[in-house]
Amino acid sequence: MSETAVSSATKRKEAAHVLAEQYQSLTDEEVIETVLSMHKPSANPLVRSIWVAVGSIFVVFAGIGVILPGWPTTSWLVAAAYCYGRSSQRLFRWLLTNPLFGSLLLGYYRSGRALPFHSKIAICGLIALVSAASIWYITILGDPGFGQTTIAIVAVIGIWWVGWRVPTTA
Repeated sequence: MSETAVSSATKRKEAAHVLAEQYQSLTDEEVIETVLSMHKPSANPLVRSIWVAVGSIFVVFAGIGVILPGWPTTSWLVAAAYCYGRSSQRLFRWLLTNPLFGSLLLGYYRSGRALPFHSKIAICGLIALVSAASIWYITILGDPGFGQTTIAIVAVIGIWWVGWRVPTTA
């Protein structure tokens, strides 16, 4: 790994640690208010509707994760929180205070927006599995290789991003 990449990873880890220290002294309600203040919904109603729809799909995926062992929950909640943060303060607050999901999401923010190692492994594995299935399927459909290459590139970028760019909790 290059010196710049190591320096960048160290900076992200330090920033996550500083953020986690700031959140440790706050009550849950103070963390919620701080997180809500960092996310402002889009002014465009069509864009907000799209964010709500995508965020709601992620909430359904997180619900599956509560029931299905091995399926990530926190990761889908983080994606849903981002979408709701771009669309609706009300929905974002609902997600943060939800009896089923709220504690997982607050744990994510309290850790400095870092993911547990086991979640990162599950996410990377899921990316690899779905990408391999997609490549196999479009090969059967007769794609000459452009689709497979695109899927493989996107999968490698996704695995790299989650594996090395997202901080890991201690």
